[in-house]
Amino acid sequence: MKILAIDIGSTNIKCELFDNATSIKKVTRQIETSREEGGIVYQYPERIIVHVKRLIRQMTQEGVEIEKIVFSTAMHSITPVLEMQMDQKMYTWEDRQSTDFVKSFRKTDQAQSFYRKTGTPIHEMSPFAKIGSFKAKPWFKDVKQWVGIKELIMKEFTGKLLVDYSVASATGLFNLETKTWDREILEYLDIRKDQLARLVDTNHFELIRPEVAEDLFVSPNVKVYIGASDGCLASYASYLVNGTYGSLTIGTSGAVRKLSREIELDDEGKTFCYYLNDEFWVVGGASNNGGQVLDWADNIFYGRGELYQKLPEIFNESPVGSHNLLFLPYLFGERAPLWRGDVSAKHVGLNGTHTKYDILRSIIEGMIFNLRLVSEQVELDNREISMNGGLFKNEEFQMLVADIFGYNCLVSSYGEPTFGAAVLAEKVENTRVTNQARIFFNEDNHVAYQKYYDHFKDTVNNEW
Repeated sequence: MKILAIDIGSTNIKCELFDNATSIKKVTRQIETSREEGGIVYQYPERIIVHVKRLIRQMTQEGVEIEKIVFSTAMHSITPVLEMQMDQKMYTWEDRQSTDFVKSFRKTDQAQSFYRKTGTPIHEMSPFAKIGSFKAKPWFKDVKQWVGIKELIMKEFTGKLLVDYSVASATGLFNLETKTWDREILEYLDIRKDQLARLVDTNHFELIRPEVAEDLFVSPNVKVYIGASDGCLASYASYLVNGTYGSLTIGTSGAVRKLSREIELDDEGKTFCYYLNDEFWVVGGASNNGGQVLDWADNIFYGRGELYQKLPEIFNESPVGSHNLLFLPYLFGERAPLWRGDVSAKHVGLNGTHTKYDILRSIIEGMIFNLRLVSEQVELDNREISMNGGLFKNEEFQMLVADIFGYNCLVSSYGEPTFGAAVLAEKVENTRVTNQARIFFNEDNHVAYQKYYDHFKDTVNNEW
């Protein structure tokens, strides 16, 4: 049974073909993101849909026969659909137009109440915050629909405006207990239920639209499964492959997550709790400052994508702790652990004795220290965790993370959202595979890192 799992992430679209839960082919395409002054970050969903279709066609023109298509998508996107408007903008999790709204709303009694209803922290990332800030726009009353990329892709492929519980639970509009759009929150935002997509579970499917099937050279009997969010599916994939409940993901951003069989909420509203399926919830914290911090450093010091090849040299020339140089990695605002869009990055202790290698190592260490701090908010236990995301293709990076966290870690090429999505649709039993590597942390290195991590944690707590 061939399943095509499609992950529409923040920066790339990945199409992976599975046959009985075995990966047999993978193709990718980059997504264009636009940025403007005022923290405005958006993509064009119509262009994303065109890219998705091209990738599917690339598969089918090579003779691949697909029986099911299942989608994984990034969380928190929102498009205000206005009548007679072409090339509409879809605002992503990175968009920070709602900073003033968030600061004001956090002071209200409703802030903690809404968090406890939805499991979504009050932050600029969420559609709740974006819609709240858009209320001041002159066009607000003219919005016909509020939809994200999952809704738009399902509309295109099935003709029905649908969204799954998993993606919906990251909007700040979805009641975790009732699994419905929350009436009180919609009233607060002055929007209506009929402006939102119909809610369905993550195993829901519809038949593909005949005209889309013809265009993509697939059977009109292909089932299109709605799937879940990329973060939840990455956690699910890690569990299926490695049997671990905790996972660390570093791509453009970073996240620490754990699977839970019940809703778990933070007393201060600093962790998220999102729906995966009828068995699991995903609890965690996501950082804006993952791999894109290292991309920034690479652009400054190398500019040719060489940073990852230079890691052995960097670690050889600069010791643990980067000669007492600390980097607070908040280049792009921050979700967990701070939940503030207005913070910025800085070096602490920089002086004339520090070298390029000290600066680079401090940037790398600071990014990982920050994710370890997130893991404490999530209350991740110290048993083995899974590591997934593009950065973990690098063995030096695998070892560095294991040493800083003090965890033995597991890495697998199957620990990606596409694998979780495929299994979600296929319902295959005994899906664990042996495609994994175990990374054992070095106790001496962990002890050496501990004092620098404590300094990082104290500095962050004192600063914010």
